Amino acid sequence: INSKAIDQLVNIAENVEKHPGLRFVDKLNTDSDKQKLSLAAVELAQSLDARCIVVITRRGVMADLVCNCRPVYSDIYAFTNVSQARRTMMMGRGIRPFRIAFSQDPEKTLQTAFNVLKEREGFQSEEKVVVISDVLAGSGKIDAIQIRHLP
Repeated sequence: INSKAIDQLVNIAENVEKHPGLRFVDKLNTDSDKQKLSLAAVELAQSLDARCIVVITRRGVMADLVCNCRPVYSDIYAFTNVSQARRTMMMGRGIRPFRIAFSQDPEKTLQTAFNVLKEREGFQSEEKVVVISDVLAGSGKIDAIQIRHLP
């Protein structure tokens, strides 16, 4: 396999993903609360110039909804504890999925995700990220958006 050709294909794919596309997001159907939450997270990340959007999700649904909103400047890093969900999310445009162990404590799960960003993706401490999650926390399901700085 010609590594130069592969490098060129990777370069093309990365550049295409940065292109805003046809702006279908302007006509996005936002009937569901989760789709509205996803759109708000994308708009927030772009307005804050956040390095990325971190999605904590079990099945990958929230990551797909964020992907529907087509962030132009912020990459989507999705974290799940389910291997099948990680494989499925690989098909989403601009989603970089990872499988991590989830903790009963949502903060520990976030810290694990942040460590992956720093150790495997070259993120630095104090970089701003927007976090969106749709996982069980404590006694119920909580959908949330947070602005965080990496530790």
